[in-house]
Amino acid sequence: MSTRKKGNDEKPTAGHRRAGRPISPRRQDSDPEDLPPVGLSRLGMEQQMADLGKLMAEQNFENIDEANDFLRNLLEGSGGQIPHRQAETPGEKAQELIFQAIDAPERRARKLIKDALKLDPNCADAYVLLGEMADSLPDAIAQFRKAVAAGERGLDDNALEEDRGHFWGLIETRSYMRAMQNLASSLWNYGEVEEAVQLYQEMLSLNPADNQGVRYLLLDALLLLRRHDEAAELLDQFDDGMAHWAYNEALLLFRTEGRSEEAIEALETALEINEFVPDYLLGYEPMPDPDEMPEIFNFGDESEAVAYVFGAFPLWAATPGAQYWLHEYVE
Repeated sequence: MSTRKKGNDEKPTAGHRRAGRPISPRRQDSDPEDLPPVGLSRLGMEQQMADLGKLMAEQNFENIDEANDFLRNLLEGSGGQIPHRQAETPGEKAQELIFQAIDAPERRARKLIKDALKLDPNCADAYVLLGEMADSLPDAIAQFRKAVAAGERGLDDNALEEDRGHFWGLIETRSYMRAMQNLASSLWNYGEVEEAVQLYQEMLSLNPADNQGVRYLLLDALLLLRRHDEAAELLDQFDDGMAHWAYNEALLLFRTEGRSEEAIEALETALEINEFVPDYLLGYEPMPDPDEMPEIFNFGDESEAVAYVFGAFPLWAATPGAQYWLHEYVE
C-alpha cells in the first residue's frame, strides 16, 4: 500500500510539527471579500483588532447605531485598514516587537524576541516563536511550555474561570491559546498523546466554539487511545460537515458496532461528503510527501481527502477489518 503512515520508530524533529496542526479549510465558493487580505497574518489581524478596541474605547457612543456609523466611516476613510495606535504599556510594546519578528530574518527575529521579553517576561508569543525556531522537537516543547506558563501568568486574576467559555473572543487571551495549541501539537508528535489530550480538552473548555480547530486533533487522539466513549461524546458536541468528522464517526461505529446499519449509514454520509478519501485510505492514489501537504483545502475535493488521510491512516490501519469493509463498500 502506497499510502504514507504518519510516524515511525524515531522521535520526530521540530520540522515534522505540521502533522499536529490542522490545515486551513477554504470553501470552493468562498467570496474573496470574506477572506483576510493577502499578506495579513492572523497576528496582524489581531493587532488591528487591538487597535480598533482601543480606538472604540475612547469614544462616547450613545447607542449601537452611532458605533456602527463611526466604524463604517473609519473603514471607508482608511481603505479598510484600522489606523495603528501607538503602543503604551510594556506588554503592548513587547507584542509589537513580536509582530516585527514574525517576518524578520532569524538573527534579527531572535534580537527582537529578546528585547520583547525584557519588556514583558509574560509575552507568550515570544516563546511561541522561539519554539517554532527550535532545532529539535524536545527543545520546541520546552519553549512552548514556557509560552503556556508565561501566558497563564499574563492572564487577569480569575480569568481562567470568569472568562472560561469565550477565551478566543478576547484578544488578550489568544496568545495563551496559541501557546497551548503549539504545546499540545508538539506533544502529540513526540508521542505524549495523553498530555496532548488533556491540553486539547482544556482548550475546548476555554473556547467551546473551537475557533482553532483542535477538535479534529482531539478526536484522532481519542480514537488512537481507543477512548471510544469520549470520542462519541465529542462527535455529538459538534454539528460538523467535514470529511474528517464523518469518516471518523463511521470508523468509530465500525469499531463499536461492526457492520451495523448505523455504521453503514455513517459511511454513506462520509462518502457523500468526500468521495476521494477511500482512494487515499486504500492506497489507490499516492499520498504527497509531508513537505508538500497543502496549507489549505477545499471541502469535498482531493485536497481535503489528503489532509484527512495524512493524520487518520494509522487509525484505520489499527482497526481490524476497517479497510476491507471500506474496500468492499466502494467497489
